[in-house]
Amino acid sequence: MINSIQKNRKWVISLSLVMLMVLGIFGSVSAAEFPKGETIPASQTIDDDAFISGDNVVIDGTVNGILFAAGKTVTINGTVNGDAILMGESVVVSDSAVINGNLFTGAAEIIVNGSVTGSVFGGSSAMKANGAIGRNLFYGGFSLTTGANSTVARDLYVGAYQSLLSGSIERDLKAESAAVELNGSVGRNAVINIGNVDEATNSAEAMSYNPWISKYVEEVKQPGLTISDQAAIGGQVTYTSSVDNSADLKAITAGTVVYQTPVPYETQTSAIPSQVKPFEKNMPARFAWGAALNVVRTFIKLFVLGALALWLLRKPFQKLADAAYKQPIKAMGWGFVIIAVGVLAMFIVPLVFIMIGVLVGFLSLGSLLFVWFGLVGATLSLAALLFFFAAFTLSKLIAAFVFGEWLMKVLFKQSNANVWLSLLVGVFLFVLIRAIPVFGWLVSLAASLIGTGAFWLAFANRKAQA
Repeated sequence: MINSIQKNRKWVISLSLVMLMVLGIFGSVSAAEFPKGETIPASQTIDDDAFISGDNVVIDGTVNGILFAAGKTVTINGTVNGDAILMGESVVVSDSAVINGNLFTGAAEIIVNGSVTGSVFGGSSAMKANGAIGRNLFYGGFSLTTGANSTVARDLYVGAYQSLLSGSIERDLKAESAAVELNGSVGRNAVINIGNVDEATNSAEAMSYNPWISKYVEEVKQPGLTISDQAAIGGQVTYTSSVDNSADLKAITAGTVVYQTPVPYETQTSAIPSQVKPFEKNMPARFAWGAALNVVRTFIKLFVLGALALWLLRKPFQKLADAAYKQPIKAMGWGFVIIAVGVLAMFIVPLVFIMIGVLVGFLSLGSLLFVWFGLVGATLSLAALLFFFAAFTLSKLIAAFVFGEWLMKVLFKQSNANVWLSLLVGVFLFVLIRAIPVFGWLVSLAASLIGTGAFWLAFANRKAQA
């Protein structure tokens, strides 16, 4: 039992480090369910991640895992014990819905009336929230409306044309909006940036006649700040606008009000230098310092990744290193082929993807477009990221480890070289050589080719042994 706990702890720590260094977010998915049809009935419980799509997707049951849903309309009435990733023209989290995790959603219209224990990340033409959000609300779009019964347990961040805010925000509010209505409470501080009201007024009327906006937004508000008698702010307010409403804000604010005028566009552009500055005497020192920092960052990145590989995936990593060690020239050749094909695919695949998407939309009358451009598009994007990560980061790690192993065996005559010492010496010398102008670039290119080719050689060796 203790060994199991320690093993799980190792994986949690390791995956967390990889998330921060590579993509920011990584999830492990062992399997998934693909329910038939467009509905998960109330009587059904899925004990796994679930992928569902259709014209009118309805989730009445329970999903014990991550939910991926896409359709023209996506409605959640049941329970999701995990994160929910929802895409569609209209996404509705009804009053009865419970999402015990984070909600990631992109749609033309978003309605969140249920309970979300984590954070909500939304992008749309319009979003209406009248439910309970257990952490933060992040929104980018045209219009955000929070109802009187809505609660945000932490912070609200919004970038939109208009923000109509009622209900309760327990901590901080940060709003970048031309039109802001305050009808609720903010527990701590508020930062409100309205900008130049006169400039925004010129476009407000035109936006109200935009069919894409008027379909989902009931009313386009005039730019400016509107404060009701029910509004209250518990801390400091930092307010930026061409119109001074600081007196109204002081009446509802427990702390101080800091009023700022927006920076004119002419002032911003004038900061660009009109002439080339003379060469500074300390420029070489700055360049050397920057190069040294880059060496340190690269060393830490490669060594940590190598340590994780030796700690958790020693056998697969050692097979890759052995393949490159035994046939470095062959590995370099295959690496060139793989990278060339991969780069070429980066230009061809998007064109084919769009052409097939147009065909899918024509044959399905648009009902499968969200699935194609959403799920399939995300999968291809992830594959591209993994390819570049393997070809230009992992490959260098493999080559550096092989270089260290070669030094231990050939120069130091150690038949059974310590893998940790090989990693340390190889990575350290690699980052130093890589910092040399021109020659270092050539060494880095060779390392990428050898490391990338090692993947193919290891795969070919495994296939031959099978």
